[in-house]
Amino acid sequence: MKIKNIKFFAAILGGVLSLTACEKDYLETVPSNKASFEQTYGSLGGMEAALTGIYRLMRQAPVNQGGVSHDSYGVPAMMMTFDVMGEDIMANDGWFVYQYELDNKLATYRGTRILWGHAYNLITNANSIIAYAPQLTDGSAAQRLQLEGEARAIRAFSYFNLARVYQHTYTKDKNALAVPLMLEPTTPETEGKERATLEQVYNQIITDLTFAEENLTANRASKSHINKNVAQGLLARVYLEMGNWDKAAEYAAKARAGYSLMSATEYSNGFNNYGNSEWIWGLPQAADQNNGFASFFSFIDGRYTLDAEGNREYVRYGYNNLRANDEFVALFDENDARRGFQEDTKAFTTNDAGEKIWNSDRYTITKFKDLVNLGGHVVLMRSAEMLLIEAEAKAQLGSFGDAQALLLELRNSRITNGVVLPSTNVGNALLEEIYVERRKELYGEGFALLDIKRLQQPLVREGNHTAKLGTTPANSDLFIHQIPQVEIDANPKIIQNP
Repeated sequence: MKIKNIKFFAAILGGVLSLTACEKDYLETVPSNKASFEQTYGSLGGMEAALTGIYRLMRQAPVNQGGVSHDSYGVPAMMMTFDVMGEDIMANDGWFVYQYELDNKLATYRGTRILWGHAYNLITNANSIIAYAPQLTDGSAAQRLQLEGEARAIRAFSYFNLARVYQHTYTKDKNALAVPLMLEPTTPETEGKERATLEQVYNQIITDLTFAEENLTANRASKSHINKNVAQGLLARVYLEMGNWDKAAEYAAKARAGYSLMSATEYSNGFNNYGNSEWIWGLPQAADQNNGFASFFSFIDGRYTLDAEGNREYVRYGYNNLRANDEFVALFDENDARRGFQEDTKAFTTNDAGEKIWNSDRYTITKFKDLVNLGGHVVLMRSAEMLLIEAEAKAQLGSFGDAQALLLELRNSRITNGVVLPSTNVGNALLEEIYVERRKELYGEGFALLDIKRLQQPLVREGNHTAKLGTTPANSDLFIHQIPQVEIDANPKIIQNP
C-alpha cells in the first residue's frame, strides 16, 4: 500500500532552502519540480544550504503536523517534554502540563504527533543528502564525506530519539518493536514499512554514527554543526543505553577531549552561548530568529523581581511556567553553583495546624538565562555529560577509583566555596551517587525521563509535585507514546503501542 499521508515523510525542502522564511513557509511543501531538486542536490553549495536548513529545522516547529503550537518547536521542546515527564521539573500551568501529567501519549494527541513528525522530517531531509552527496561533481571527496557524515549523524540522532520515545529501553527487550526504518529518499509513492525492532534500529544508529565518527574531523563551521566530537558523544550515549560500558567510556572520553569543564562562575552565566568551553554541540539563535513565546527560554527562564504588592515581574517575557520540585532542590549544597533556583518565600499556604504547605510555584529555574535580545543558544551536548557517562561506565566495569576521580573532578568545578571530599562509595552505592549527580548537572537538558527508562527505575514524585504523585512503576507504558493515529491510518503495516 502506498503512503496516503506523506506528512511525516515528505521532503521539507521549503524549510531547507528558505532559511529566512516566515512560519507559513514551513507549513508548505516545495513543488517537486526538477529545477528545484537539482538546485538543491546538484551542487555543493545547494547541498550545504540544505544541510544548514536541517540544522535550522532542529529548532523550528514541525511542518505539516496539523497545526503549530507553543510546545512544538523542535529539539528544545522535545527536551522539555522529557524533563517534565521526570521527577525533578514541573509544569505548574499552561503549556507542557499534559506532558507533566503523563497524559500526552495517546495516538490522537498532538504530543505524540509532534515528536514523530519532527524526527521524521529531519530523517527524510538527511536521507536525501546521504543519497546524493556521493554523486556531487563539484566538491572534493572530503567535502562529500563531510556532508554525508553530518547527515548520517542527524539521522542517527533522530532515530535514537524515536526509539526511546516509542519503546522501552534497549536492555529491557532488544526485540521489542521500535519504529519504521526509512533509509532512502521518499516520495508520495513510497510504501509504508513495518516497525523495526530496537536491535535493528540501534544497529543502524551505530552504523551511521560510526561512519560519521570515521569521516568527520574536529573542524566545523560552528558548534551548531556535528563534528567528530559530537559523533563520538552520540556514540557514547547510544552505547550507554545499550549497556556496552567499554564503548560508552571510550567514546565519552574521546568526545570531551578539548572541551574543558566550565568554572562555577561560568556555570552561573546562564547557559546561553555555545562559545562556552564546555559546550560540544548547541543550537544558536539570532535575535531575529527566535520564536518569542514559543521558545525554550520562554518556559524555563524563571528570573523575576517582586513589585510593591509582591507580584512577580519576570525578566524574560514568556510563559515562565516550569518549576523545580522542592525535593530536588534539597539535593544541592548551598555552595553548589548548579543550585540555580529563585525561591519565593511567600509561595506557601498555612494549614489549620499552622504548618507551612509549600506550593508548586515555590522554585523557579534560573540555570538558563536568555540574552537581552532573546538570542540565547540552546545546549545539546556538554563535556560534563560525557564525564558522567564515563564515570557511570567505569563504575559498571568495577573501576571504582576511576569513577570516583571523575566525580570529584566535576564537583570541584562546581563548588563556589569550600572543599569537596572524594567519594568513598563503591558498587551500587557509587552508581546511585552518579545517577543523582546526573540529575543535578543535567536538569533542563532533556535527560530526566530517558534516564528513568534507561535504568528501568520507577518514577517517584514526592514533595510539592501536583501530578502523578507517589510511584509510577518501572517500565510503565505511561513512559512510551503511541504511534500517531494518522500514521496508523496511512500504514496498515504498523502495530500500535499499548
